Amino acid sequence: MTTKETDNTERVARIFEAFGRGDVAYILDQLADDVRFTSHLDPIVPWAGEFSGKENVVSFFQALGTAIEVGDHPVNALVAQGDTVVAMGDVRFRVRTTGKTGSSSWVYVWKLANGDVQSYD
Repeated sequence: MTTKETDNTERVARIFEAFGRGDVAYILDQLADDVRFTSHLDPIVPWAGEFSGKENVVSFFQALGTAIEVGDHPVNALVAQGDTVVAMGDVRFRVRTTGKTGSSSWVYVWKLANGDVQSYD
């Protein structure tokens, strides 16, 4: 792994750590001003869709936090190639309105440039 790939992997790992402690401000500091977050979920999911720009990424986190309580969210693997980091893991959650719980596996693709997150899919 190159130094750039190591740096990018460590940055993404720190973002996940910040997510785990609810530190959205730290996450926002890691994003490019014109960042694009895309959540490929059914449109009924409150945080589904595309969120462009830091101010709209805040809306992504607000929708997520309002709708569910995230339990475990382990990152099982981070794989880097150049400015791309692919993260794989699992999540357990509780839907706030119903109290129902769920779990799933996930894959997120992070694109970075000059150390800043450019996109998350």
